[in-house]
Amino acid sequence: MARARMTYLSEAERQFVHEQTAFVLEEVGVGYNTPGAIDLLEEAGADVDRARLRARLPWELVERCLKTCPRRVRLAGRAPDTDVVLGDGSLTFCTDGTGTYMYDDVTGVRSEGTVQAMRQVMRLFDALPEVDYAWPSISARDLDPLTAGLEIEAISLDCFSKHVQDEVREPAHVRPLLEIFEAVAGGSLWDRPIFSTINCTIAPLQHEREMTEATMALVKAGVPVLILPMPLTGTTSPMTVLGTSIVNMAELLSAVVLFQLAQPGCGLISGVGAAAANMRTGAYLCGAPEVGLINVICIEMSRFYGLPVTGSAVTSDAKASNLQAGSEGMLTGLACALAGADSMLAFGLMDGAETVSLAKIMMDCDVVGMIERFAREDPIDATTALTGDIAAVGVGGHFLGARSTRQFYRAGELWQPRVFQREPFETYAGRSLARDAAEQARELLAAHTVPPLADDVVAEIDRVIGSYARSVGAPEARLRWREAV
Repeated sequence: MARARMTYLSEAERQFVHEQTAFVLEEVGVGYNTPGAIDLLEEAGADVDRARLRARLPWELVERCLKTCPRRVRLAGRAPDTDVVLGDGSLTFCTDGTGTYMYDDVTGVRSEGTVQAMRQVMRLFDALPEVDYAWPSISARDLDPLTAGLEIEAISLDCFSKHVQDEVREPAHVRPLLEIFEAVAGGSLWDRPIFSTINCTIAPLQHEREMTEATMALVKAGVPVLILPMPLTGTTSPMTVLGTSIVNMAELLSAVVLFQLAQPGCGLISGVGAAAANMRTGAYLCGAPEVGLINVICIEMSRFYGLPVTGSAVTSDAKASNLQAGSEGMLTGLACALAGADSMLAFGLMDGAETVSLAKIMMDCDVVGMIERFAREDPIDATTALTGDIAAVGVGGHFLGARSTRQFYRAGELWQPRVFQREPFETYAGRSLARDAAEQARELLAAHTVPPLADDVVAEIDRVIGSYARSVGAPEARLRWREAV
């Protein structure tokens, strides 16, 4: 079988990146910012500084923790037939998060995210087979901040039947969220991990206290973790692609050590969140070619360490669903796929991952489809050479009547787009691709029904969120997770 692949680093260069990463961990160290982490690290043999809550990690400790990491991580869906496995050789796609604004592709108006927008976006993701699992892509800014961390996950579970992945920012949210997820899963998350959490390290070389403590508790309950460092070239990491990649890998491995010490054998996914900074404004750039190169290096190094890996791709710095959005998305997406990513973040985000567009979600389905077709395995043998057909047709004939033409076309040899324009020019007269994509999104939303949560599960979620709301003094009347679109 043949599969399109690229290799950026030679064996000697991979060894060099490894040595520099090990140097950072051993000699510079990492700020963990929580006593609980320092306790685990000291007991395991790390050189800790209790006053500053920092640790330097001997490579022997890192290597020991890498050995307990599963090579495959299952992400279960609320609907059992939507389970995905990272590390089994397949390429899967997750939505990117978490945008602040919703963009109207027809009027060009940008507005803050709402509960209604979040429900709409998650329902669209549920309808799209290209989306394997989802990180909520739009933040519902009209939720009560005291309960938003719970309501966002409840909305996601209500509107989306596949696996949900999201950040848990506060330790106080862990217990109620586990009660919600276990009610939906029908039991332990060790058996059906329908939720995975995202742990974002803080560049350079730090861990955020509350999120880290929450993640340490979640792994003990069977929740897989996407570790997502986010250093920015030129601001929170050095002004080189390689230097930024080393910071990404050092932060990643520092988290691997901590979570494997907290729960040996827990499911961990290497994430590449590193990007570039706009040196004039400080803004986050996610569509730059350097981002593609950083992903390639970090994906290759993640595979070097034996970790399943998610790349960041198909997100754009464009301000609308246009040529820039497509070009940047294809560059970063193809780079991730060819480097051997197990999964990648994609779908709908632009403007430096600040803004969500329904049209871009649909067009990104075509970008993802093209990438998947380009990177899939194909047999190189007599079954695809079709030399018998070539001989039968001979000189000057055609293959329209050949049985193999029908068979391979129906089997997907020629990839077919959702919204990209392939018909004659006249078919699209007076129509834009973005408007067509937005209209197709609305049609899908009108026709799609999400498998409902059971009544007893809904009652349990209401009970858990209501109880938490009372404990923090939030008015229960403001709870909105069950609002219809």
